[in-house]
Amino acid sequence: MSEQAGGHVMLVTFRATPVHGFIPGTRAEPGNRQFEFYRDQADPLNFMLYEEFVDAVALKTHQARPEHAAVLEGIEPMLDGAPAVSPWSLALTNAGTPSAGQGDVGHVTLVRFRIKPDGVERLLETVRDDLDNTQGNIRFDLNRSLEDPLDTMICARWVSRAVWQAHNAQPEFKSVVERMAPCLDTPLRRSLWMPTAI
Repeated sequence: MSEQAGGHVMLVTFRATPVHGFIPGTRAEPGNRQFEFYRDQADPLNFMLYEEFVDAVALKTHQARPEHAAVLEGIEPMLDGAPAVSPWSLALTNAGTPSAGQGDVGHVTLVRFRIKPDGVERLLETVRDDLDNTQGNIRFDLNRSLEDPLDTMICARWVSRAVWQAHNAQPEFKSVVERMAPCLDTPLRRSLWMPTAI
């Protein structure tokens, strides 16, 4: 487990029209850890922006930049509806650890679920124990909602979809899912994404 836990994550999902716009990168901003765009594998007009900042101050500084408002105004005509924006807190990550892989992301899995109030610690322990068994994983983040900490989101980046599928077929992974089940208040809702340049 990395010492990066505790960062502030913003998940923005939106549907675009077929015209793509320019959205300036913020990766060089102080306090920015991630600024990644992904495209829904089931619907190529659905996008996800995964932003991570070291803390709420860095996020607010990013949002206060004049360029931020200009980008939002510029992309509005390209959107098919209002973006869904949700704030999260990074609870677990393998970023910066030897278990995190190297290389380009080829497949992203986003998993959403709700934890039972009495299952939080057990679930976090189960997931933490499995982070070393994620060969081919480039980055794994478990986030808890700032609005309702029982709402949980996992964003896992993999070398490829085939590597992710092979991981899911391992008995160890199936055991982790079985141990997580009693801690869940809702079923796991999974969506599949791929990296994209916008």
